[in-house]
Amino acid sequence: MKDNFVFLGDSLTFGYGVNKKECWVELIASTSEFNIINKGINGSTTIDMLVRFDKDVISLTPRKVFIMGGTNDLLCNRSILSIKSNIELMIKDLKLINSDIIIGIPPDIIIEDAYNLFMESPTYDYCKASLPILRENLISLCNNYSCKYVDFYSLTKNNIKSNIYLDGIHLNPKGHQLMLKEFLK
Repeated sequence: MKDNFVFLGDSLTFGYGVNKKECWVELIASTSEFNIINKGINGSTTIDMLVRFDKDVISLTPRKVFIMGGTNDLLCNRSILSIKSNIELMIKDLKLINSDIIIGIPPDIIIEDAYNLFMESPTYDYCKASLPILRENLISLCNNYSCKYVDFYSLTKNNIKSNIYLDGIHLNPKGHQLMLKEFLK
């Protein structure tokens, strides 16, 4: 029987806007030695993730857990500290059950595309300015708890002009392929 590997997150983990077979998490599942369980939910914040953490993660006794969140928190004008604190609580719980932990650093956003292709929001500027700071905070958190991380922020920042976005926030199939390659490094 395969060990469980849970992917907890928001629409960026769920695969919003792409066919299931094009989602980076589902692409991992097709070749993994683990039983991949995608617990990404569209619109989820790190507070939502905490609420469903026992049911969606702990109860599955995962060998490995990937957690990525924060973009929706920032779009709701929440602080970087609250995001970091919520993720830290999840890390502490996972350490108690000896799960291997990987933290995803959320991708960058393209404000103009988000306005034009997704929806209008007064918090895009705050989100865009906060994402690199969140990145630094999450890397520090990972270093403090000896967790691995996957830096999707730098990946997308370095490929921002490569037509990888669906709507300025969510990635298209090409973007999911990049995420897959980055995760598998």
